[in-house]
Formats: sequence, structure tokens, C-alpha cells
Amino acid sequence: MKPRVLRKKSLWIFTIVSCCAIYAGIPVIWLVARPNESTGELLMVASVLLAVSLVMIRIGRVRVEIHDGGLRLVGVLGRDWIPWGAYLLVETDGELVVRARGERSYAVSAFSGSLIEEMLKARGRSRNVRAGEAIRAAARSAPAEARRDRDVVSKSWELIPADLLLAQVPVCLALTQSGIVPM
Repeated sequence: MKPRVLRKKSLWIFTIVSCCAIYAGIPVIWLVARPNESTGELLMVASVLLAVSLVMIRIGRVRVEIHDGGLRLVGVLGRDWIPWGAYLLVETDGELVVRARGERSYAVSAFSGSLIEEMLKARGRSRNVRAGEAIRAAARSAPAEARRDRDVVSKSWELIPADLLLAQVPVCLALTQSGIVPM
């Protein structure tokens, strides 16, 4: 079964728009740069903008995936797998926190607390509360075999394809410092 994905759509849309603006802005910078601007400086500006887009991609990928066997919490740097057997409860006071066996708690970065979230909560439209209710409903309807697994798996660093955007930073630095590309 395809997992149900919970995320803040506004953050996801902001990430897409900002990355598109960065990618569209790099060629514009190259085209409108003054003729006396050095290639090395333009290369380093493009390199920094690509690194900023990597940060935006990592921020925009945060989400909670509800599977038949448990929860996958995808954060900025890594992901955690919490099977239904290890799941205890979810708290929605301020931010979304998933509690697991062994005194472990996982603050879900996709649903962190904010002033906007507090205002939505006061109006009864809190995204954190709705996400907590969806997690609770999935935990109640989890099959018995999914409740047997109690091992939480955490990946503290996860390599994603967008991380290759960082490879160009040392290459650009080496090209400009070696004199191959004039600074």
C-alpha cells in the first residue's frame, strides 16, 4: 500500500518556488554580469546559490509517512522508522512529538511549533492536531503483525541526490584558486 504522506504544503511550495528562482537566477546573473566581472567570481556566486538550493531542498523534504507497519519521520538530515509496536503516543502541544518505547521522543521537524500554528490552533484549524489525529487513527487500525516489531531504526545522515550539489563547491574553489579559471 502506498504510504500516506503528511507535510506542510506551504513549506513544500516555498521550497519549489525558491529553488526554481535560484536555478532561473543563475543564468540571469551570468547574462547580465558586467563584462569586466571575472569568471571566477561568477562561478563562486553560482556555487553558493546552488549550495543554498541544497539547504532549501533538505528543508522542503521533511514529512511524516504513515505506512501499514509504522511511521517514517523524514527530517532535514535523516529519517527515523518507528514501527507500530514501538509507538506509544503522539503529542500535539505546540509541536508534533512522537513518543516511542524506551523513553524516546521524536520531534517531527515537518510539524514544528510556530506562532502561525498557535493561531490556527486557536481557530480549530491546526495542522499539527490534524496530523496527530491521522497518526493516532493509523495506530489504532494497525494490523496485529505490525505491532510485534519494536525496533526503532534511525539514520542520522541520509545521502540524497541533491547532496551532489555540494560537490561543485570544492571543484569551483579548486578551479579558481589554481588559476585555471581567472579570479
